[in-house]
Amino acid sequence: MNTTSISVIGSGSWGSALAQTIASKGLDVTLWARRADVADEINQDHTNEARLSGVTLDQHITATADLLDALKNDIILMVTPAQAMRSILKQMAGHIRADHVLVLCSKGIEQDSLLLMSEVVEEIIPGTKTAILSGPNFANEIARGKPAATTLACANHDLAVTLQNVIASKYFRPYITTDIIGTQIAGALKNVIAIACGIAKGLDMGESARASLVTRGLTEITRLGIAMGAKPETFLGQSGVGDMMLTCSSEQSRNFSLGLSLGRGQTLSSIMDSRNSITEGIHTAKTCAALAKKYDCDMPICNNIHTYVSGELSINDALKTILNRPLRSETR
Repeated sequence: MNTTSISVIGSGSWGSALAQTIASKGLDVTLWARRADVADEINQDHTNEARLSGVTLDQHITATADLLDALKNDIILMVTPAQAMRSILKQMAGHIRADHVLVLCSKGIEQDSLLLMSEVVEEIIPGTKTAILSGPNFANEIARGKPAATTLACANHDLAVTLQNVIASKYFRPYITTDIIGTQIAGALKNVIAIACGIAKGLDMGESARASLVTRGLTEITRLGIAMGAKPETFLGQSGVGDMMLTCSSEQSRNFSLGLSLGRGQTLSSIMDSRNSITEGIHTAKTCAALAKKYDCDMPICNNIHTYVSGELSINDALKTILNRPLRSETR
């Protein structure tokens, strides 16, 4: 494998930030943009103002609007929205080689199938070598070289080490795990808890309420993850509690800020209409409720966020449902 041969599929804020991180070490990175005008801006001006305002992109980044051109490289970071992953993979399917490695960097679960991103890859391009990158990382901070850590999940240890060395920089530290399932569950479901925390903030319920939601939310996510085959310790790492701490406490988080606006009285439709990026927690609330039912897991916070965003309950009724639950031990 040529470890200096890297592509990033998706020129949003996170894709551009990851390209910047890798290119900062002097490695050439091909960045695929869906729109030709975005690719032209990156190549001519070394900026992506719509997604990373104020950041000068490294000159080792070359953008292209030709998806097949990006597949010339061996290591491919997939940073498309989770709900668009299947569509992009279908376009790539006939062009993936045996030496290709896909690093899945999108946090989400496919709505209709309830599949994790790694399972979508296996269904569309069976046998492809994959890894998962997920952690407490805001794109704007990573792109500006602020220090952070993340989780890199891969079943093959030697491949994981190779990828770790490619992605790592002096300020960005990937930690290796073999728990592909747990890393994906944690990264996706924490977005639902972040919406709940934002709502609590918007309703001025206090920091104690937010801390309680984070703690009980992590319990719910861990419960489902274990039922699906994840390792418990994964949820105490960067992709678990680390990502929960970040996403559930900062207005930089799209999911937290959405919940905050909801708590302050804005409607879901008006918030979504005003945004130019996807808030994945809205989709994940639905899939989480379906997975909780499938695996017979008690997930009251996630389920009540689903009933709210689907229009079945008001915010106040959803919160009352959670607060009126029977008292129980902390381990349940």
